[in-house]
Amino acid sequence: MNHELTGMFESVDRLSVEGFLSYLTDDVVFRFGNSPEIAGKEVVKEAIESFFTQISSMEHILQGVWREGDTTIMRFDTYYTKHDGTIVNVPCCVVVHFNASRLIDDYRIHIDLSPLYSSASAGNVIQASA
Repeated sequence: MNHELTGMFESVDRLSVEGFLSYLTDDVVFRFGNSPEIAGKEVVKEAIESFFTQISSMEHILQGVWREGDTTIMRFDTYYTKHDGTIVNVPCCVVVHFNASRLIDDYRIHIDLSPLYSSASAGNVIQASA
C-alpha cells in the first residue's frame, strides 16, 4: 500500500473524520456497501461521523493490494469493536481512484456490514463481551 493510503487508514482506524477527509477531493464520489452513492466531502463527512458513532473502534488488516494506473484496490479484514466490547471481523474490498493531485475522487467500499448489526453474527465474532 502506498504512503498516502497507509496514512489514510491510520486516520480511519483512529476514527479521525478530518484525517480521513484530508485524502479526498471536495467533489469526491463515495459509496459504502449497499448504501446509495453520495457526492461531496461535506456529505461524506456527515455519513462517516454518523457511522463512527455506531462503533467504539476499528482496525483494518491489509490482505492484498492491486494497482492499475490511478486506481488502487485493497482487500482487508476489518475488525469493528462494538460499544458492548464485542469485536466483529468483516472482510471488505476498497477501490479508490486518484486525481492528478493524488487526492481520491472516487471511493468505493465493498462490504456486508450485516454481521456488525446482527445478533446472529457468531461466525464473525472474534471476542464476545463479558
